[in-house]
Amino acid sequence: MRSSNSTAPGGLHRLIRAAARDDLAKVSLVDLSTELLARLALGESYETNEHTVVGQQLTDSLSAVLDVHENRFAARRYADLMRPVLAGMTGAELRGATVVDLGCGSLNPFVFSFLLLMLGAKRAYAVDLEPIQDMTAAVRALATAASWLLIDPKRVLGSDAIRPGEVLEHLEGFRLPLLAAGDRDGLADRLVHRVESVADLSLADGEADAVFSVAVFEHIERVDEALDSLRRITKPGGIGNHVIDFSDHRVYAGEVTSPFEFLKTQSDAPLVHGSNRIRCDQFCELFERHGFAVEQVYTSGPYTAELSETERAQFVEPFRSMRRENLTAIGARIVARRR
Repeated sequence: MRSSNSTAPGGLHRLIRAAARDDLAKVSLVDLSTELLARLALGESYETNEHTVVGQQLTDSLSAVLDVHENRFAARRYADLMRPVLAGMTGAELRGATVVDLGCGSLNPFVFSFLLLMLGAKRAYAVDLEPIQDMTAAVRALATAASWLLIDPKRVLGSDAIRPGEVLEHLEGFRLPLLAAGDRDGLADRLVHRVESVADLSLADGEADAVFSVAVFEHIERVDEALDSLRRITKPGGIGNHVIDFSDHRVYAGEVTSPFEFLKTQSDAPLVHGSNRIRCDQFCELFERHGFAVEQVYTSGPYTAELSETERAQFVEPFRSMRRENLTAIGARIVARRR
């Protein structure tokens, strides 16, 4: 790092032009970040004006770099999740609705539900098998999400479809200053967190108007039980919007190179490498069998992968004999309405 001239006028507050150091060139960004976190946890801090400028520049750079779908706290992620929801669900359906987010996660469990509340839903349940890791961070994330819709709704919604006054009206019961401080007393009782299984949901019969999930159903052993539970809590005419990942999840960690790798394994186990291997057509049949009418199935774009005949020949049955389109779909968004 090249130091600024602290003796020049304003020199204590000049931006730093960072230069890579040869002695750190082989240290990965993850290792550098982990070291920084550890040292901050031990009480180290930015002590001088110049150091504070460096810290702020780092914060700004990280904010830009981390605005990606994979970041559970990023606006980009919720833009990707919300826009398909808004395309398939009218404002009238959402206003006053009770919504459920299955598999909300333990890192940032509230934001998806909170966005739906700000758009007019009456009550939201965030459901996961794991407890919240850091309640303070989870609550503080809600203040950030509120700023998205109050200042720049297009960033998340793709349009200026909601006015700040409407957002504030829908935030009744929440206290934004407390949320910004990470204080759980800022939460309204309309946002409910439950630690429970999809197959054993505590909601009342027919309580839910809409149920959402992302990358949940491929990890369920007893899908029939889960769909029975979903049918029970969803009112007739209620909607389900479920993104399901059909790929071998080891591909994300670089353990395998093909999203189809687990289809080459002979096994009667309900889960193979963490996934049930149920394909898109089979999931649609299961939804229909359990009282839902499948209205839309999206499998194009990023949900599709190339499959050679050479690799297909390596699949075990019944996968080898399935129709090609059902195999090349490595993900889908299934919209199903309760009959």
